[in-house]
Amino acid sequence: MKFTTLIPMYFNDGSAVPIDRLQAILRELAFQFGGCSDEGNTKGQWIDPADSTLYGDECKRVSVSCDRNMLEEAKETVVRIGSELKQRAMYFEVRDYDGVQILEVPS
Repeated sequence: MKFTTLIPMYFNDGSAVPIDRLQAILRELAFQFGGCSDEGNTKGQWIDPADSTLYGDECKRVSVSCDRNMLEEAKETVVRIGSELKQRAMYFEVRDYDGVQILEVPS
């Protein structure tokens, strides 16, 4: 499967997440799931359904391909990252639940 998440570059108070912390998150994802792709920065808005607060976000879009039996671990990891970065919610998208494969190339 392939999951995609958005890693916030700013805390909800507007202060920047330290670049070394963002890099550490990417390394942790790579070691935990066998690799990840930093697909660049993206901007968006989100309205919190609890109180209608509009949040403007700038995030790193990160995709990870892993075995589908890691779905719950992936969700837990994204929630943990969100908690660490003091977020109210985290974007999490799953694609190709049955379709992604890593193919070994013979030498």
